[in-house]
Amino acid sequence: MRICLIPLRTESRQSGSNSQQFIDRLEQLREQKPDLICLPECTFTGYLYCQEDFKRFAEYIPGPTTQEMARLARSYNVSLCFGMLELTEQGVYDAAILIDRSGAIVGMHRKIVEKLPFMNGNHVKSIDTDFGKMGILVCADLFDEEVIEQLDPGLRLLMVPMSRSFDGSSSDSRRWESEEREVYLEAVRKVGIPTALVNALETSSPDGSFGGAMIVQADGTLAAESPHGSDKVLVYDFE
Repeated sequence: MRICLIPLRTESRQSGSNSQQFIDRLEQLREQKPDLICLPECTFTGYLYCQEDFKRFAEYIPGPTTQEMARLARSYNVSLCFGMLELTEQGVYDAAILIDRSGAIVGMHRKIVEKLPFMNGNHVKSIDTDFGKMGILVCADLFDEEVIEQLDPGLRLLMVPMSRSFDGSSSDSRRWESEEREVYLEAVRKVGIPTALVNALETSSPDGSFGGAMIVQADGTLAAESPHGSDKVLVYDFE
């Protein structure tokens, strides 16, 4: 399975231009023939958390964004995992979706460890795919023991879309290399499942999400990484 992690360069509330950036990346990756592409949390809108933004950008599932991603999955013959703001009758969830090559929604996870005004998800599901059994968490879920206990230890891969930043100044390569990277490796070590982490890159504010992506083995060993503070695509052949 060839997996591509895209730390998409995102400008908050600019879903049209963010989507076009993704389509451009898809075209650039066509010759590499990825099986699975993973994108960050709240991929096309940026991480938004006020009611006015929810009214503008949250969508039902299925809806326009999932329909367009299904079209792209079919066109490029690739499975797509991505985060988005999910609108429901009860409220808005910070969700992540997995769409297979046929354009079918085969899995969804609603972020459990999330603050108001979001709704909170309450369970973790395993997803049967052509590549084996997979799981999805969103960002802070990875660091919560009660969430981790719900994971099926037999998962072939855990996908974690993220929108992480540092307080004050982000990115910060020195802080990443001396402190933060090890936090992620230790989290995966506790999970005990091979994990793909992909973070949004927000350049419109000094404390925006710091980009980068990682593949971490089940024992917490770093298998591959794209540069901190960048939107460089990470391509990894997963055996």
